[in-house]
Amino acid sequence: MQNQFLIAPVYVLLFSLIFFQNANALDYKAYGFIQPEITSFFNGDGRHNQSNKNFSAFAKGTFVTYLNNNNTKITVNSIGRIDDNDNNRTYIDFQKLKYELFFNDITFRIGNELIFWGVNESFNIVDIINQSNLAEDISGTKKLGQPMVSLSYFNDYGSFDFYLMPYFIERVFPGTKGRPRLAFEVDKNNVIFESSAKKNKVDVAIRYSTVVDDFDIGISHFYGNNRSPNLTFNNKSFKLSQYYPILSQTSLDLQSTKGAWLYKLEALLAENGDEKHFSIAGGTEYTIYGVKETSSDLGIVIEYTFDDRNDFAFNDEGVIALRWTQNDINSTSILAGLLSDLGGNSNRFFAEFEQRLNDDVKLFIDTSISGNIDQNDFTYAFKEDSQITVKIAKYF
Repeated sequence: MQNQFLIAPVYVLLFSLIFFQNANALDYKAYGFIQPEITSFFNGDGRHNQSNKNFSAFAKGTFVTYLNNNNTKITVNSIGRIDDNDNNRTYIDFQKLKYELFFNDITFRIGNELIFWGVNESFNIVDIINQSNLAEDISGTKKLGQPMVSLSYFNDYGSFDFYLMPYFIERVFPGTKGRPRLAFEVDKNNVIFESSAKKNKVDVAIRYSTVVDDFDIGISHFYGNNRSPNLTFNNKSFKLSQYYPILSQTSLDLQSTKGAWLYKLEALLAENGDEKHFSIAGGTEYTIYGVKETSSDLGIVIEYTFDDRNDFAFNDEGVIALRWTQNDINSTSILAGLLSDLGGNSNRFFAEFEQRLNDDVKLFIDTSISGNIDQNDFTYAFKEDSQITVKIAKYF
């Protein structure tokens, strides 16, 4: 993304100075993959005259080295894509471009980082640090690197993490030829912030996490520019304008393992600009090990999310899914399920298959099929975008 290109030279200079000072002791790991992809849409051309097929190539590379007797670590984790149709989906991003110092009970980090909060399979409502790349995945699960300075402190009672984020990354939306995309194009040139500092507002966050018996517990607070903008239709440009309010969010994530049962909960209280709201998401997963005395396992996943905002896209949704893992040498697995709007009449079927073809090649097949979609539902814009994507990853 262009934001990353603006700050990358600062990191490169910093890391170069560190690298040359320690070049004689360099020991590193470098690995990654290249993944061609083809997507076919079942409903023909899109409602915005998009193509019924899309070709792209995704790549990821990772470089890790330890210096100063393993007291220092440098990590570079970059991703990129070239897309046949959508310019907004052609990008390079440094998800991780960081320098770490390790002390007895403290770890100091500076640079781009990828931070995940949450425990749910489907609804990660407390995950707030990194910006979503909706051009990559309309669900918002694909994230961009966030510039930060962070400090972690570990003791017998758990760990404390402190984050200082001096630069804001705007959300990336699908372009005019992107598919799926929103009903109207998002205007990249019409962006308003509640904060007078705009992108340069310093965001802060703190998190405490610990383990008590069978429970993994995380308590977090975030204050800064909301990663999700409010979108309003502009009558002059016929595009969607973006407004980023200031968000103050306190959250809890909880996970417990009881034999074959896994229980998950995420909850938050937030003040988004002038609006206060409450959200909760959670569920359970039960795994049947050794199905019919074979090596395969079958997991049953049930999750639900509620948000007290009536105009929020996911305010009363449920998911039920099955995860089958063969536990064979090829790492074969299938995840398939149904996402349903419990407050309306909308649902969507999804399935993800993966299997290793040999030691360094893996096949992925992802399917998303729209069912009944209410005209007032957020997903109505994607009603005609049922699709299947085939990916082949070559690892090195």
